Amino acid sequence: MARVLIIVIVMLFAGACRKEETPDPVIEAPVGKLELIDSYPIDVPEPSGLSFGHDKKTLLTVSDHTNHVYEMDMQGNIIRMLDYTGKNLEGVTYNPDKNLVVVAEEADREITFIDYDTGIKLETFRLDIPANSDNNGLEGISYNTNNKLYYIVNEMNPELLITWNEVSGIISEDNLDFASDYSGIFADADHSFLWIVSDQSKRVFKCDYNANVLQIFNLDELKYEGIVVDENIICLVNDATAKLDYYQIIKNELW
Repeated sequence: MARVLIIVIVMLFAGACRKEETPDPVIEAPVGKLELIDSYPIDVPEPSGLSFGHDKKTLLTVSDHTNHVYEMDMQGNIIRMLDYTGKNLEGVTYNPDKNLVVVAEEADREITFIDYDTGIKLETFRLDIPANSDNNGLEGISYNTNNKLYYIVNEMNPELLITWNEVSGIISEDNLDFASDYSGIFADADHSFLWIVSDQSKRVFKCDYNANVLQIFNLDELKYEGIVVDENIICLVNDATAKLDYYQIIKNELW
């Protein structure tokens, strides 16, 4: 009897400690369709974040394992590693107006400016947002050449879309409620869209600048943590597989 009681107590304790799985929110929006057209392995451990580089001829990503910034060709071959070493790097974007690489540091809620040519750190700015966990902070960043603002997603707790620049600081914060987490963002200045990827929900969301969901695209894999879009091509980087995957939009009702 004592053994049975011990087993029951242990099972109850384990059940109480197990993290509850939160179902994905139900979103009413058109569902598009993607087709995988190319996939390239990349020699970057745990890549996170993705951005076009200079003239959209290269790609930038960061590693949350090495905390370095890498510039790659469009097939994922490493061209160079910048000199800067960060801490908990998760997001990266390129600012063509000032020739800057800008990275998001998850745990410290910091944005760091790096000179694109030299790879040298220039400035760091801290964002005043709640910090409930080191692993649930700033996750993605993208520069919008239209309005000269940075769009930043906070992964969860709280789930936020933040607009920010170095002059005004935080300009707006919008609560996000359409995915289980928010792992990457791309500001599409050509069409005035935001593209947000969710690792846990396995989805890409096309949104307006206020994060209203306009269309949903389902993905086959977890751990996509960076996104860029060029017309009907979506490029995603996967943290778990260390691959650069290209998808073609074959059903898009809002282009």
